[in-house]
Amino acid sequence: MKQFFDNEANFGKAELRPKNRPGRSWTEEEQRLKSNSDLHKLWYVCLKERNMLITMKKAHISRARNMPNPERLDRVQESMDRIETVVHERNDAVFKLETGVSAAPKKRTTTSFAGFTYEKQATEHFSPPKSGEKQYEVPYLDDDAYTMQKLWPEKEFMKNRDKIDDEKRREARTEDMDRFKRGAPRVFNR
Repeated sequence: MKQFFDNEANFGKAELRPKNRPGRSWTEEEQRLKSNSDLHKLWYVCLKERNMLITMKKAHISRARNMPNPERLDRVQESMDRIETVVHERNDAVFKLETGVSAAPKKRTTTSFAGFTYEKQATEHFSPPKSGEKQYEVPYLDDDAYTMQKLWPEKEFMKNRDKIDDEKRREARTEDMDRFKRGAPRVFNR
């Protein structure tokens, strides 16, 4: 149970001494030199460290105290993200050698409810997609989306026209106009 808590000598301190401070996070270059089993072990060491730091953070927050050296949590998270990147690079290389296809998830072209087409990452589903959702793999426009697509260019044109008008008004404004506006009497109808 003690492995989920920091060293007892560090309890109650606002900042750790330089000797006890943790170092930097692991770089991708260092991790690329490691074997898969070493990366696996390093992942679980980082996971235990992260859980310990999160437990400490919650304990310090409940006592209304500051956690000593909170950047440790960021360093552990950086190391874990880099481990994932290195493992993904290796998986991608193996997949490309074996099948000629990347290990990255496939993307689909999807049409939103408003008729806009965009790329979406394909995901696995436990059950078929719901029939009420308005997302289509093939660009298909129902009446609402068709109307939206017809009116969208007009809306963009109007926004652009208003922006140009505002710029012209700003350029035409003089210092006298600004001074008059500041000094003009204010009338309130009651």
